[in-house]
Amino acid sequence: MLSWCAENFGDVEPMPIEMGSDELCKILYSDEYKLLLGLCRRLMSLGELSQRALLLTAKVIAIAPAFYTVWNYRYSIIKEQLSSLDKVEQGALVNKELDWLDEVTLSNPKNYQIWSYRQALLKVHPSPQLKRELPIIQLMIDEDTKNYHVWSYRKWCVLFFKDFNHELPFTDMMIRRDIYNNSAWTHRMFVWQHTESSSTQVIAEIDNYLRGKIELAPQNISCWTYLRGLYELFLHENYDPSIIRFAEGFIDGVLDSDSTAEKIETIESSYALEFLAHVYSRNPSTQEKALRAYQLLSDKFDPIRANLWQHKIKQLKSS
Repeated sequence: MLSWCAENFGDVEPMPIEMGSDELCKILYSDEYKLLLGLCRRLMSLGELSQRALLLTAKVIAIAPAFYTVWNYRYSIIKEQLSSLDKVEQGALVNKELDWLDEVTLSNPKNYQIWSYRQALLKVHPSPQLKRELPIIQLMIDEDTKNYHVWSYRKWCVLFFKDFNHELPFTDMMIRRDIYNNSAWTHRMFVWQHTESSSTQVIAEIDNYLRGKIELAPQNISCWTYLRGLYELFLHENYDPSIIRFAEGFIDGVLDSDSTAEKIETIESSYALEFLAHVYSRNPSTQEKALRAYQLLSDKFDPIRANLWQHKIKQLKSS
């Protein structure tokens, strides 16, 4: 590394890494780190947008991938290079940069700068393609199925390309892999929110897809949140009797008039009870059931959120 730096930057005086005089603990930077960062900071101060500067940023990112200033600097160099190229050459350059970025991504899956940089590159690409991005997204989600940065980037991509064709099958694949993957359920809702959908299609989603998932894992908050979201966003919260009966099938009759505290031992899904409490609270004729449901959640089935349920009870009694 020292010989490479001497060969390419012999005319550059590295900028020293200065620490404050009141530092509690001196950071022991390696000589390589101090040299690379010092050279890079010097070139940035000089505004040099050369090929050697681009090569240097790659080495700096390899040892300090969270140094966002270097990412911005690298982007400035790429934009400068693009300015002298025709569209075909521009596409080739950005593709080459994306290839390099793929390698960096594999080693830094939780680094948000990577995904911001990818967005910036696609914005200056003369002919960007979603299919170019899907493999790296899939690879990173396979490695960590709940990586927030990757899911966010996928959302950005489908909005940027205005292409939602892959998304419902993709979320179904991820949900079949792990029914508790809230990231996949959230992405599925995101798809519904950004595509034209009729009430008939939403009802079909509930009846032909969601009910089966709830039956597989009744105590899965993601499924019930998704169900409530579909009704709130697309069906004006007009909960039909069949979905109410469906939810009641998971609470073992705890809201029946003859149910006693001694009789109540357990239920199949506290989230079904929470869902029903909300549904019943919307109708004056069933508000007593809602109060009982919230009290059971507070006392027995979800006491960790007792303050929330008591707040719901107070709201309902004062309405």
